[in-house]
Amino acid sequence: MVRHPHGRKVDHRHRAVQASDDALRVLRLLLEMHGPVVLYLPAGSDGFTPMCVRRSEFRPGDGDVLAGQTAWHTQLWMADPFHVGLDDLDVKIEVRNRAPQARESASLEAMCGFRFTLRIENADSAAELVEEAS
Repeated sequence: MVRHPHGRKVDHRHRAVQASDDALRVLRLLLEMHGPVVLYLPAGSDGFTPMCVRRSEFRPGDGDVLAGQTAWHTQLWMADPFHVGLDDLDVKIEVRNRAPQARESASLEAMCGFRFTLRIENADSAAELVEEAS
């Protein structure tokens, strides 16, 4: 069982965190460059653009939740209020190209000209669409 750094049990609220093929390639590059990394959706963000930091430098707060894990044991953490209602959502990590002047971010992938984004979908709606199509 993974434990929160403050000693309390980590709340695993999310069913699945997937990553696109492009995001997996960027994650692999970052792992080779920096070692283990964590994706973190901080409270002051837009809700779709996580920060990528070295695992050794990540310090989750009391309200942060481990939303899931993806390739190579890369964890996705979310701050309040983003983790509320995760049971009804599917999260996919994607990557997009960033313009050279937009590489000022502290997120590790920005140095390589990329930025991770989250695509969040309602799992129940997706299941209903599959049922209707069949």
